[in-house]
Amino acid sequence: MNDDKILVSIRCLVYNHEPYLRQCLEGFVMQKTNFRFEAIVHDDASTDGSAKIIREYAEKYPDIIKPIYETENQYSKHDGSLRCIVNSACKGKYIALCEGDDYWIDPLKLQKQVDFLEQNPDYGLVYTNVDFFYQNKNRYEHEKLTDGTLKRSFDFESHLLNKGYIAPCTWVLRKEFILNDNTKSYVDGTFPLALDIFAVSKVYFLNDSTAVYRVLSESASHSKSLLKQYIFEIGVFQIQKDYIAKYKVSDNVVEKIYSNAYKKLLTKSIALKKDDFVIEAVNYLRNNNEIIGFKVKSLVFLYNLSPRFIRYILNVKFKCDGFKFK
Repeated sequence: MNDDKILVSIRCLVYNHEPYLRQCLEGFVMQKTNFRFEAIVHDDASTDGSAKIIREYAEKYPDIIKPIYETENQYSKHDGSLRCIVNSACKGKYIALCEGDDYWIDPLKLQKQVDFLEQNPDYGLVYTNVDFFYQNKNRYEHEKLTDGTLKRSFDFESHLLNKGYIAPCTWVLRKEFILNDNTKSYVDGTFPLALDIFAVSKVYFLNDSTAVYRVLSESASHSKSLLKQYIFEIGVFQIQKDYIAKYKVSDNVVEKIYSNAYKKLLTKSIALKKDDFVIEAVNYLRNNNEIIGFKVKSLVFLYNLSPRFIRYILNVKFKCDGFKFK
């Protein structure tokens, strides 16, 4: 093994991941490489036993596990502190991502991805296939990026339009993209990062399942809170709007992005009394009547006829579907 420099830094964010953390850290220490790598494991003032587990692994694998322990939660500041702290600790030429509730299953994961990036300097990111584990249902779904259930991203515009999921827990990317990541705090940090990489570089898909993404019942992107879902989806729409402004995007893609977002968010915004957004969405959809379909046309018509009535109907529907409003 080359002992000169650390080639890869794994960026692992942890907050109250005690039930899953050992599986995550085992995925790091089992990696077989011909280069040095480190895992920057950042505990963001967890209130469970996460820090204790990290200390255990740091003592057992001091050359790999490099811990950072916070006494004050950095994520909640929403000022970039968390990103700055972790990124400044990474020494590697390449950065791998894996949060504390996900885990790797291929001991050659890093070696495969680094080999590709070393041989292909025009590529900025390598991601791989991924398995999903639905925690509450105790169910695995394998090779999710090729099983036909998710829309694939092939370039900047397709990723922007589809709000693409390309399994961040599998990523290895060039460090310069992390260092240049000065974006404001968004609801999803990996979506804008991937867009910036797609915009200026090639992205490679390795069709090996190397990791497991753990789907929890409550997270930023998965929740039975209608309000949390709305906030997340509005936040993703804001990313799309910002990146339409940041890079050149075809008129056809812009139109699809706006119409898709307004159609998807209209029912939630009516039910939650987000009146400013409802008016914005209704005006856009009414002015683009030919692209919205009968169902949305009917919803817009009923809202214009009686907002209170349609809100009542939607509230009943969401409650029957098991959603909470807070």
